[in-house]
Amino acid sequence: MATHDWKAITDRLVKYLRIKQTPVGVKYFESEEELRAVPKVRIPTRHISPCTTISQAVQLNWTVACLAQTVHINYCRGIHGMFARDEKWHSAKIFDKVYYDRLEDSQAHHEALACLPAKYVGLVASPLVSGRLEEPDACIIYADSAQTFMLLAGWQYYGYEKLTFTFVGESTCSDSWVSTILTGKPKVSIPSFADRKFGGLKDDELVISMKAEDLERAVNGVEQLFKNGLRYPIAPYSLTTDMIDGLPKSYLEY
Repeated sequence: MATHDWKAITDRLVKYLRIKQTPVGVKYFESEEELRAVPKVRIPTRHISPCTTISQAVQLNWTVACLAQTVHINYCRGIHGMFARDEKWHSAKIFDKVYYDRLEDSQAHHEALACLPAKYVGLVASPLVSGRLEEPDACIIYADSAQTFMLLAGWQYYGYEKLTFTFVGESTCSDSWVSTILTGKPKVSIPSFADRKFGGLKDDELVISMKAEDLERAVNGVEQLFKNGLRYPIAPYSLTTDMIDGLPKSYLEY
């Protein structure tokens, strides 16, 4: 079913970056019949947020769905293309005097959100290694800052491009995998309050998202960086010694 060798990719993520959490894929569906056809998919019976769904796949190794009717509020449905954003959604009153002192700032936040087009009935998150999502819309990895740096440096190895990331405020999903789906670019996001409260992300974790082909490219780059001597974990050099001793001789020519 899978077009990528996810076991080999995941094994190399563990070998070279010591990734602790399960790399997962997410895929959106326009029909419930198609969604339910995903092998061994768990269908929720209680209210659940998309960020919780992702973390269930990451932390529990589940293949799990998030349906429009089980998402708890239209705010989240609107970001994930499960609800046509209406006047009430755009009023942004949900965050007035919560995250923002003025209603117009709350509205500005809503307008800044990256949102999927309103055509989906739900999404499925699943460990990449399971191969249950034929071609995920995005791949998601929870990692610390050093692992994040190395993975993105690996992506740049085979074709440099400056990457840019956003901080919209509440809603990590918008800054990370939703933005990846919309732009096709790798993204990194700081877990939000909701991600920590309902998604169980830890204080040292960041959310990385990229397309499947970009993850494979990044892992290939990480492997080459390893061969070049740039390895994780990054061995710290003393703050009180001459740093010349810790640099390759070639660096000193520049």
